Amino acid sequence: MAYRLKRKDDGVGNAVRRIADEQIGKALASIDSAQRAEAVHDVRKRCKKLRGLIRLVRPAFGGYSDENAAFRDTARMISGARDAKVMQDTYDLLMSDHDGSLDRTALGPIRRQFTMERKSRIEDGDVDDHLDEARERLVEARERAQSWTLDDDGWDAVAGGLKKTYGRAVDAAEKARDCPDGEQFHELRKRAKYHWYHCRLLENLWPDMMATRKHAAKQLSDILGDHHDLHVFAGRLAQDPDGFGSSADVEVAIGLARARQARLEAQAWPILNRMLVQQPKVLGQHFEALWNVWQKDG
Repeated sequence: MAYRLKRKDDGVGNAVRRIADEQIGKALASIDSAQRAEAVHDVRKRCKKLRGLIRLVRPAFGGYSDENAAFRDTARMISGARDAKVMQDTYDLLMSDHDGSLDRTALGPIRRQFTMERKSRIEDGDVDDHLDEARERLVEARERAQSWTLDDDGWDAVAGGLKKTYGRAVDAAEKARDCPDGEQFHELRKRAKYHWYHCRLLENLWPDMMATRKHAAKQLSDILGDHHDLHVFAGRLAQDPDGFGSSADVEVAIGLARARQARLEAQAWPILNRMLVQQPKVLGQHFEALWNVWQKDG
């Protein structure tokens, strides 16, 4: 029960089917539990891991586009309640950054508005309805996954997806450096997270080395995830300032969000520079050599 390829899978295709079955099974178990909020978070996480899985074998997997869209749409369908909670958490994080130096009474209407939005979604029954539909979709996906096939096996099955995804992370970093706005960093976060998934899936090639790459990619995912939440938070306030209190107080909150984003960017770049230092072709050759040693040692 692990999110990684194993020699005992006897082929990449078997590994992909096994991992897909495990991840979908865990998502279904979450939905069947009584914890709605936790289920939303877990199903979204499983769908992202499933997309990372099939992205690794993308060139060899003819069903990639349809399955990627299916998991993407399932995650989006249940995002509403989670998004409202994230806005609450982002507000709390900003307040904790400046504990004692801000007038929380003046900024309180911001959190109250996001709280009202979250309660409204819960009371409308959206969460339960959407989770029920997500369950149906995941059951269907689990059945389809049993017959997934790949056109290649071994290193050839994963090489193209690994290099393509890593190369997109390199390109996204260059764009974010040239144009450091919220959308560019969000794109960079997605690409870095997929590389994190791929390092997890290929962990057995060299566990010690992959541990370092996984740690760096996870750090980036967390840092840039917070960066994106702040981007959305500031955008929501700017879009409807009258709905969140006085214009002056809203501007203060937006300023706090922008300042924290800048600090996060400063944390992210040293990690990015090291993790993405290799060109995609070079990284592919390195991983291929490790793959061959892994297979030989088995």
